[in-house]
Amino acid sequence: VASKADLYSQRWADWPHKPANCEVPENLRCMICARVALGEIYEATRSDDSLRRPPLGRDNTRCDSLVGVPRDRGGCVDYDEFVIFKPGQAVPQFVIEYEHLPECQCRFCGSWD
Repeated sequence: VASKADLYSQRWADWPHKPANCEVPENLRCMICARVALGEIYEATRSDDSLRRPPLGRDNTRCDSLVGVPRDRGGCVDYDEFVIFKPGQAVPQFVIEYEHLPECQCRFCGSWD
């Protein structure tokens, strides 16, 4: 089963901005693993499309990040989903390159029955 990271990546062959003279396996995917400073975290138990900046915390000051709380803890998402609001809060640490195995049956490679 593929990870949630597949929702945020695409095959090299499908990337519209790839350089013309670059030879990379067409099924290659890349994921960036980053060190992230979350600071004061706001726990969101429901979706809020109106947020454009961090919500107010308990002490009435802006939080540094937000976590979407999973359903099994009273929220509305499948997994903890973190949102940061300032680019400086994340520092890339690694680039992970991967491909799905030929026998993969995830929703991107195979069909779900």
